[in-house]
Amino acid sequence: MFKKKSKVIIVDDVLSKTVHNFLYNFTMREPIWNASIDSKEDHHKLFGRILYDDERNINTKTNVQALTMMTYMSILDRVDFLSHKIKRIHLGAKAPLQDDVLHIDNQDDNCYSVLYYLNPEWKKKWGGQTIVDNEKIEYKPNRAIIYKSNTLHRGLAPKGPVFRSYINYVVYGK
Repeated sequence: MFKKKSKVIIVDDVLSKTVHNFLYNFTMREPIWNASIDSKEDHHKLFGRILYDDERNINTKTNVQALTMMTYMSILDRVDFLSHKIKRIHLGAKAPLQDDVLHIDNQDDNCYSVLYYLNPEWKKKWGGQTIVDNEKIEYKPNRAIIYKSNTLHRGLAPKGPVFRSYINYVVYGK
């Protein structure tokens, strides 16, 4: 079902290959992408868009948002400690040389970050790992990683010819 790697839960093959490819292709074609500065402390650039945020009253009600919520429901089917209550959904992408700075997603100890890797194809030599509490987690298509939102983490930029795309959820535990 899932494997635990220290503070990180890894869920592979969240969607069928056909559905995963559809999600990626549909998402990449949608006119929702933008470059923005969206961090209170670090002021670093993020490519993507916040699709839903209950604290900031953002609810795009787009088709992509609906697909990301269905993807989250597929993840929920595989783990037993997450709730249906979503705080935030952020769609993002990293370009080469665009490493994140260390940060947390939320200070609440009952919140989890769920990072779902969108790219349908990825070569290990392209890098793009996520570092959670000094542990490197490999970027792998159709994989979700889950960790406490108040854990320091960062995403590494790809070293290949494509963006490293992902969906980042912040959700409540049960």
